[in-house]
Amino acid sequence: MAAFMRVTTYAYPWDLARLGVDRVIRQMADEGIDVIDLAATYHPIDSLSPRDGVRLFSNARGAVYFPARTERYGRIRPSTHSAELCAVWPDVAKQAGALGLALNAWTVTLFQPWIRDAYPDCARVLPGGDCSGSGVCPANDDVRDYLATLCADVVDQFGVRMVRLEGVIPHTFDLDWLRPRVLVEVSVLARTLLNLCFCGACMRRTRATGLDVERLRRVVNDAIVAEINDGQTAASADRAAELAADRELHAFVTQNVQNSIELVRIVASRLKGAARISTNVSTPYLVLLGAAAEEALLAQIVGAADQITLHPNAKGNRGIVDLAARATPPRELSMLFARVRVPGSTGPAPVASSEQLATELTEAAGLGVDEVTLYNFALLPEREVHEFVTAVWRASPRTGGPMWQSRDQHLRDACAHPKGA
Repeated sequence: MAAFMRVTTYAYPWDLARLGVDRVIRQMADEGIDVIDLAATYHPIDSLSPRDGVRLFSNARGAVYFPARTERYGRIRPSTHSAELCAVWPDVAKQAGALGLALNAWTVTLFQPWIRDAYPDCARVLPGGDCSGSGVCPANDDVRDYLATLCADVVDQFGVRMVRLEGVIPHTFDLDWLRPRVLVEVSVLARTLLNLCFCGACMRRTRATGLDVERLRRVVNDAIVAEINDGQTAASADRAAELAADRELHAFVTQNVQNSIELVRIVASRLKGAARISTNVSTPYLVLLGAAAEEALLAQIVGAADQITLHPNAKGNRGIVDLAARATPPRELSMLFARVRVPGSTGPAPVASSEQLATELTEAAGLGVDEVTLYNFALLPEREVHEFVTAVWRASPRTGGPMWQSRDQHLRDACAHPKGA
């Protein structure tokens, strides 16, 4: 069990620009937050902040949010947001350092529609030949070079402690569809197959291994059509078993995951130890790989990073923890606490009760989690941030040094006089 858990928080540059960097960083320090995970890049978003009124930020295709030095990049050049928002990064680095907060670079990797728009050959391609509207492929050499250069750029400029790579395993084929129209059932197997990429880079890499990629594409497309026509019947289970037994398809699916593992390793190589790497660990291909093969790939993802991100109550947590413990050296564990509303709804986000949050934090401590991350500082009311940090301290008391003694006193004061009471 971890002796104590650090508290980190995700934050958006646009919120800090509006609210004031100095003010927000001081609030974080006063609350007892140890690390700020500031977005260096981000995907399309409409975010609503309840701080200082109710304000909307909207970006339709994603962007880079720090002052990237474009002369360092190759074919893919960063699409940076406004100078005003990019100026937040140097201000945060200065203020956070002065107040003793560490700084992480929260980096969205493949869910970058602006790259897909400007460099269409980098897009993921569905089995039927249609390009993803939002995602790029980790097998593409230009994508790899761009992301490695970007991570090195932000670390070199701002003394980042950790690069948090989000979404290195490509997202599902239908993520971020615009007002989707799907009037047929898409089975689990069909969704799994639709996630496979047949872009130019993936097909070249597959051919180089001696696999018959044209046959594989026919097999995958025929299975998708049969699944859509039949629905999830007994034939679906037989079809899944037949596909799982196809050794060439198994190798192709494995290569799809290996592409992401190689991307993480390339980023790590470019950083040369200047910052650590955190990522999540998963694959969408269990039904095609089988448990043993998937676990072997998960172990490789764990081994490529320095820290692994877990989610509360996820059924695979214990297995990931075991893989992290077996790695050499053992990998650090983080747990992300996010309460996100249902897409397409402006109704309230599912907020955990104090009892549920306490249970989840107890789980985190029991798994040996080293830090817990709150999503997202300025999208939540101040009282909820305070309640979260207080709950963390209850779950993993901090004692030993003057800083922790001060925070323990803060905890006692918070319990006696909760905000909003």
